Amino acid sequence: MILLNSNQTIYIAIACLGLALIIFLIVVLIRRNVYQPKHIREMTYLKLRRFCEANDYLLLNNFRVDIDDKNIGIIDHIVISNKFIIIINDFALSGVLSGDYSDQKLKLYTKKKTDIIVNPLNYNINLTKRLALYNDLSAGLIRGLVVINNDSNINVTNCNGQFRIIQLKELRKTIRKFDKEPVKKLKEENVVNFIQYLDGKNEKK
Repeated sequence: MILLNSNQTIYIAIACLGLALIIFLIVVLIRRNVYQPKHIREMTYLKLRRFCEANDYLLLNNFRVDIDDKNIGIIDHIVISNKFIIIINDFALSGVLSGDYSDQKLKLYTKKKTDIIVNPLNYNINLTKRLALYNDLSAGLIRGLVVINNDSNINVTNCNGQFRIIQLKELRKTIRKFDKEPVKKLKEENVVNFIQYLDGKNEKK
């Protein structure tokens, strides 16, 4: 039996704690840089499901909306909170996203190259306009979120309060901010009509 003095015990405890911290950091980095970019939709759904259950919000997933006569848009997630219908689409984007809110295209800077991508906010905005048009629902009752990976930086200027690009880690905080806005709560009939409209559109496809 080996007996350790107090200094040796402290040293071993610190070493074990340091090793545990290193392993934890490695797992976090792998999750952020490897797993998350490939599973952004699944991770967004899981975060939303827990959040909505805790706050008694309604969560809907994977709905189709007619953009025009030829094109169909997909809404990844819909959160119906106390005050807003929130349209959420997630994109696997890693790097520095740069440009202006109103630009048709944005720049995505990575360590290796610069890509020019279609502004994902426009997709979100078009879906919202279409929903409001066909459902006779005030566009002011709808908020739009584009969710991208946590290993990204967002330098998109002049975003307004209705449509935003955020990192996944900001999702719950942003929805809470929406429901703190000084507006009236959603009427139950608005929510019921909206869900019936979506169900009807998706049953036909």
